[in-house]
Amino acid sequence: MAFQCPNCGGKKTLRIINSIELATDIRSDEISLQVLHCKNCKFEAIGVYEESTRGALFSESVDHYGYKCEPEQMRFVKSLIKRCPAPKNARCSCKSHQELNQRDSSGRWIRPGIETGQQIFPIKL
Repeated sequence: MAFQCPNCGGKKTLRIINSIELATDIRSDEISLQVLHCKNCKFEAIGVYEESTRGALFSESVDHYGYKCEPEQMRFVKSLIKRCPAPKNARCSCKSHQELNQRDSSGRWIRPGIETGQQIFPIKL
């Protein structure tokens, strides 16, 4: 699936080139950390897909967004995902999953490479 690039505006040029499924947290039933890349302008960013079925009966909440991080952090996240032997298994106990599954004191997942107040962008079809 391809999305609109927030950098160049290219339609269907932003792709998920790698991803890893992470354990649930206090808010989300499904968390996927993604590496995004635009084939037009070479823009790279982190993508996050979070889904929750908590709340009212038959309700579902989906949040798919991205954020740019420092090149060093981007390389680090990419290498962790590549080293995981089972990236589609949220219960994998490898070092990559342990590193990327960090939680704050309230049990909320900590997004890697994001700074307080940093701009996020919606991932659009």
